[in-house]
Parts: sequence; C-alpha cells; structure tokens
Amino acid sequence: MKSYIAQLVFCIALALPCFSFAQIEEIKLNPEKIKQFTPYLQVRHGGVEGFEKWKSVNKLQYTKEMWYFSESFSVKRNYSPDGERLDESMIDISRFERYRKQDEEAIVPMPGFKDALVLMPASQLIYKP
Repeated sequence: MKSYIAQLVFCIALALPCFSFAQIEEIKLNPEKIKQFTPYLQVRHGGVEGFEKWKSVNKLQYTKEMWYFSESFSVKRNYSPDGERLDESMIDISRFERYRKQDEEAIVPMPGFKDALVLMPASQLIYKP
C-alpha cells in the first residue's frame, strides 16, 4: 500500500509541470502588445537586465503578468465626442484596478481623451496583481 501511494505521489509530482506548461500554451499573447507593455514589466522586475533574468526563470509568471498588462483590458474608441485618441501603450492597467468589477466589464472614461478603458471582469482574470 505504501508503495502504491509513493508511486501515486511521484506521478503527480511529474505531472504538475505539464499542467503549468499547458497553461502557458493556452495564454495567447499578441507580439505587438508585448512590445508595447514590456516596459511595465521591466520596471516591476529590476529594469532591463533584471527583467531578462527574471523572465528566463519565471516563464509562467511572465506569461501571466504580460497577459494582465496587455490583455485584461481593451480600449473603447470614440466613447466621448471630444478629446485626443488614447494610445493604449501609455496605460499601466494596475493603476485602474480599483475600477474593475467582479462579474461585469467596467468602462472607465479617460479625461482629455475621446476613448475609454474597458476592464475585463475580475472573475475572468488569469492573473491578479
């Protein structure tokens, strides 16, 4: 019986990394958005050099955080009749987290811009800061 339990625990330990890898495969990142939002992760993880080291050691965490900064929101164009066009690369989405709703999208007007942010519901996030 102990041998069976030990084998089961061993098999589970071997399988866990596969599940993590599967999670990475399911998260789709847009290459253009990666370029836009990499600076936010660089600041959070030690600058350019520290970030590259962190990223190489923390692949799943990198993927989740990049998804959060680039895909957990969208921009609703022409929400207001007046203002400038919003460049989404200037959005550090963590600054708007207080507006996020649990089970529905939240629209956040941006003063001075004709566009608004649309925050994905918190219940749909795969990463929460």
